[in-house]
Amino acid sequence: MAGLNDFLKQPPRLSARWRADVGDHVIGVAWSPDGKLVAAAAIGGPIAVFDANTGKPSVTLSGHDFGTMGVQFRDGKTLASVGQDGKARIWDAVSGEAIATMDGGAAWVEHLAWSAKGDYLATAAGKKLRLFDHAGNLVREYPDQPATISGLSWRPVGGELTSSCYGKVVTWSPNADKPVKELAWRGSVLSHAWAPSGKHLATGDQDATVHYWVYATGHHLQMRGYPSKVRELSWDTTSQWLATGGGWMASVWDCGGVGPERREPVMLDAQPEGERVTVLAYQAVGPHLATGGSDGKLAVWRPDKSPRVLSSAKLDAEVSRAAWSPGDTKLAVGTARGEVVLFGV
Repeated sequence: MAGLNDFLKQPPRLSARWRADVGDHVIGVAWSPDGKLVAAAAIGGPIAVFDANTGKPSVTLSGHDFGTMGVQFRDGKTLASVGQDGKARIWDAVSGEAIATMDGGAAWVEHLAWSAKGDYLATAAGKKLRLFDHAGNLVREYPDQPATISGLSWRPVGGELTSSCYGKVVTWSPNADKPVKELAWRGSVLSHAWAPSGKHLATGDQDATVHYWVYATGHHLQMRGYPSKVRELSWDTTSQWLATGGGWMASVWDCGGVGPERREPVMLDAQPEGERVTVLAYQAVGPHLATGGSDGKLAVWRPDKSPRVLSSAKLDAEVSRAAWSPGDTKLAVGTARGEVVLFGV
């Protein structure tokens, strides 16, 4: 643990280790759990898999006709992807072989999420929510949602599958068709994010607000005043700090104790006025937050200590995706022009 403690005490410094080009807007970036591979999905379809240490291409997967929408690793060699051909696929990321191809139920499959143990893969296509086992066999098709599903995740504690759409967030058991719980609100939910504790849930909304939910009771608060709709959300490892986008600044709320009510957020000057925050990513274990934006600025902060930037880098295009490595010592970033950059921190 001495190494981790030393890392937490040292201000992070972004240093580019390698760069690659996937030829089109990067719509997904994912790390293998062992930290050896980085996958980058181009919106046009192909998925490039890189050796994380060298940046050398390992294999290129064909992805999806008409475009890939998302990618996520299950383990050190297996990943899943979804796309605009109405399919979900499971791949061997070492050989490049497609292990399974599954029908998502609609023209576009937009979201996917592996369960924590990798025994289930959930997909969302329009109003269709489906659950597959690790080999791609259909386990369950849930009732159609009343609107297009906007987000998909697994609750960190309890293991419920979570979907969001217009008007509500719903949790589901892998073993039943009926919802475990519904958190209802009359408005358009664009994204959602669980606190690592599993006790609180945040949603980013079309009407330029953020909702903060207490899962056990259904009690919720609404944070207003954002310049635009909110899609970007990220919790820190302690579940105390919630970072939100929705403009050129990143707002970081203290959700400890009684929650964010009557508290002012820490405001991070992440982008020039008129630009927008496009990416927020807290470390899995450490306290640092990465922000990226429409002008190509990438920055690292420690909002619980100071609103000042600790390190920054400038990319040639909008930052479209960012993901910390297992261990939090590297940051993989994709841009709207197809560049993939791995930073050491």
